[in-house]
Amino acid sequence: MESKETPEKCFYLKWPWNAAVYIVLAVVMRLFAVPPILFLMWWNRKQQPDGPEEGYCLQRTRRRLTGLIPAAAFGAGGALAVWFFLLGQTIPHEVEQLDEQMRIFYYLCPFLGTGAALISIFLAWRSLRDAFCPEKSALAGSIRRQLSCPDEVPSAKELFALVDQDLKQNGQWCGRIGVGKEWVLGEQVSRISRIRGVFSREERHASAAGKRTRVVCIYEIWIVDDRRQQQITSLRSKRELEDAMDCLRRRAPAAQFGTYGSKEYKDLVFAEEEMERYAQERAYRKRKAMQEERERLEQD
Repeated sequence: MESKETPEKCFYLKWPWNAAVYIVLAVVMRLFAVPPILFLMWWNRKQQPDGPEEGYCLQRTRRRLTGLIPAAAFGAGGALAVWFFLLGQTIPHEVEQLDEQMRIFYYLCPFLGTGAALISIFLAWRSLRDAFCPEKSALAGSIRRQLSCPDEVPSAKELFALVDQDLKQNGQWCGRIGVGKEWVLGEQVSRISRIRGVFSREERHASAAGKRTRVVCIYEIWIVDDRRQQQITSLRSKRELEDAMDCLRRRAPAAQFGTYGSKEYKDLVFAEEEMERYAQERAYRKRKAMQEERERLEQD
């Protein structure tokens, strides 16, 4: 009898221990925690070559915990604004000596502080909801809304399994966006059969601060479905953007392709009259029928 070799078990941090370790390192080491955190994230990915154990979708929802960082920033800003206002109440003579602009800012501090606190609470609530209640996450909702019978697949486990299985079997990854035969996983999930337009956004913004010039590059994929809903996914480089566009052209050849802000994009997204939407849907079905006929002839 042939002996079956048991696969070697590799050590890596599982959820929620990985998040706990990242948080502890960030609190203890502060900025110096960035290199060890990046190393641990790289190690976890290396030990799971077939994809994350919990699945791509569940991993994506748990990464929403990073939203606690801007939530903490807004909370700190709101607390500083309120503290500045309360401090001025104790020394009113100093407030009277402020110039006009600073005095206006001082009287607006309670409103700014309250607004920042509300934004902080919302961002923190959304991040915690997506991470610990995946069935209520925006990612699960985007999948459920695209099913023909949304009520038949209520649990997040079943919803995520639809996308995870497709990506494991047929997925091609271009940075943060994964393209399968039936689903596209980005910031949210799009069903390929419902995609009507794919548009690339590539912008370069330069701002001067003293003697330094700061350049910010934007690379995004905008996917528009048959409900005129848009899914936006940010990418890290121009190469990832080009690879994602090429992959989506192969998987959804009947969709409209172009650049963000172009005439094709505006006609598709901002079509309000029923006749315009009907003409666009008819043109899509015509392109799809031609593509299917071409594929059938090639196979024959």
